[in-house]
Amino acid sequence: MTYGNQSVLHGDLIDENVLGKLASIDQALGCSEPLADWEELYLGFDLGTTNMKLVALNERGQPVTAALYDSRSSIRDGVIVDYIAAIDGMERCLMALRERLGIDEFPGVGASAYPPGISRRTAEVCANVVEALGFSCLGLYEEPVVAAVALGLKRGAIIDIGGGTTGIAVISDDEVVYSADEPTGGTHVTLVIAGALGISFDEAERLKRDVNSHKKVFNIVRPVFEKMGLIAKDHLTKSGFLGRVPVVVVGGGANMQGASEVISKVLGVEATLAPYPLVVTPSGIAECLWRRCHGGYCK
Repeated sequence: MTYGNQSVLHGDLIDENVLGKLASIDQALGCSEPLADWEELYLGFDLGTTNMKLVALNERGQPVTAALYDSRSSIRDGVIVDYIAAIDGMERCLMALRERLGIDEFPGVGASAYPPGISRRTAEVCANVVEALGFSCLGLYEEPVVAAVALGLKRGAIIDIGGGTTGIAVISDDEVVYSADEPTGGTHVTLVIAGALGISFDEAERLKRDVNSHKKVFNIVRPVFEKMGLIAKDHLTKSGFLGRVPVVVVGGGANMQGASEVISKVLGVEATLAPYPLVVTPSGIAECLWRRCHGGYCK
């Protein structure tokens, strides 16, 4: 399910165990069989603007399976705008998991996450979706926190390019010390491709996801990634951390050849594409939930 080649972070930022776990979850998106046996499941519900993603870990914290479903009709800029459609979309992810695991009911619990800058009440709608699907929602986390957990990143800046927004967060000693979220994300990239080439949104989305088409379309969308870089630079400058911490780019909207290089040029410092950026957030949600249930802690 990965759209392009993965950039591996420097060895001092991510270890092989973390890389292997993300690779397994990315593989699970397209795998019809579970990757590990299980007795209990810990489900990370990622209600993204472009895609809903669901990751299941077992009681040992190992990846079991994962699913993805289109969410464009129900979520805008990281916020649920059609509650019933959001439930229906995530139910489709659950149906895929049921089929792969050969079960009707899930012996497990769930958690979700929300983008920076929204109210707590708005964020709690994500938890309501999880509970409407029949699960206890034992965790509701800010997206930069779960991204940092998924990557094992204790100190750094995360640029999260989702479908509708670019989120920026600075992590220091496992805590978010600065966060912001602004419009401009992967959906805007798709719209620019569609307009420039005179094709439908769905055709443009396929081109964006096809690594063999990246060279053809990247110069068309370069200004969009430059804007994302300017958004990140503005906030990292305001935070006082620009140039002081490593910068990591995550999110499905970032998974285009050349994107991290353009962002790096605008920032004036290297911004490294995370390995398997599409699955970082849902992986982190499931990991935070598993840690909470097994004596760990995620803020």
